[in-house]
Amino acid sequence: MINTNKNLSNSIIFYLVIFLPITLVSGPFLPDLSISIITLLFIFISFKNKLYFYYLNIFSKFFLLFFIILLLTSLFSSDLIISLKKVIFFFRFWIFTLAVWYIFSLYENKLVKFLIITFTITFSILIIDGYIQFLFKENIFGWPIQSGRVSSLFKDELILGSYLSRLLPIYFALLVYSNFSNKIYKYLIFFTIFVGVETLTFLSGERVAFFYINASSLMLILLMKNYKSFRFFSILTSIILIFALINIYPKSTDRIIDKTIDQLGIFSNIDKYSAEISEKEENTFSETKRYKQLYVFSIEHQNHYLSSLKMFKDNIITGVGPRMFRYLCGEKKYYLWEGCSTHPHNTYVQLLAETGLMGFIFGLILFLFTFLKLLKHFFYKFVKNEYIFSDFQ
Repeated sequence: MINTNKNLSNSIIFYLVIFLPITLVSGPFLPDLSISIITLLFIFISFKNKLYFYYLNIFSKFFLLFFIILLLTSLFSSDLIISLKKVIFFFRFWIFTLAVWYIFSLYENKLVKFLIITFTITFSILIIDGYIQFLFKENIFGWPIQSGRVSSLFKDELILGSYLSRLLPIYFALLVYSNFSNKIYKYLIFFTIFVGVETLTFLSGERVAFFYINASSLMLILLMKNYKSFRFFSILTSIILIFALINIYPKSTDRIIDKTIDQLGIFSNIDKYSAEISEKEENTFSETKRYKQLYVFSIEHQNHYLSSLKMFKDNIITGVGPRMFRYLCGEKKYYLWEGCSTHPHNTYVQLLAETGLMGFIFGLILFLFTFLKLLKHFFYKFVKNEYIFSDFQ
């Protein structure tokens, strides 16, 4: 049995969890510190109260095995110190997840209520500040808009869209759990926040984030039993508002639409880049032209992938080591024009390059598990009119 005494350790974990959406806006230090404290406290609590079942479920075992694989692949990397120091404390995200599970079991309704309040306040501030920055070219602190892209309180870090698109589904899940539509004023408040978040994601210029937020919306509309009308009309309102913004401010399409079309090469030719190529890069640019027919999104993305695949071919089993792509993509045998970055912009390609087949198999298993579960839910819903998962799940 779980010890439900509301002791100091439980309270600290509770408050650190509910304030996490806010600390994430401040930068990496505070959320990382919060997760580390939560991890240490939960380890202490779980062993003190013999809560070993948290560590013995199938998901914990799966993560632990993946963590061991990361450690092993680090040992085979060309720079043990760089790779290992990025991996050694990765386990804290696993323990953090268990801690959230634990604290949810103690404070279920209270935790959901306070998280909704925290998310609502944080999203509201970002929406107001983001629109101020978009309209007046600087936010409430005087931080200027970044290359035409709204960053709001993230200042010169262009991750506003990533933050919004990844946390909005969690926010929605909490709202569904609390059955928010029982009161019309709550419905209207949350509807406004959803529209604000979706349009602000567009204004952030983050294409992947914009894809995520629309893909998750479509999936929810198709697979949920209730709240479909809420999600449908919120995304429809967002689309109408985005088109209105495009007409009033044509420059807002520069990155999401115009740059995407340009990178896809729909109305241009790869040879236009020739003038930018130095003699040193001519060979790798020629290789880029040979792979033109493979275009996966843009020349840059294509070359990230090709550089990653070169690393994988050299290290099929273990890869080059976690977090090593950024350090090795500039080496002669892996280098391609515009192919070097901090990461290859694709999780599965990165797993192949940095962890080889050993790590990639885990990513593939997780993907197939999730995909097949969703496919089963989809089949039962549309064929048998039954639901495998609850709307919250």
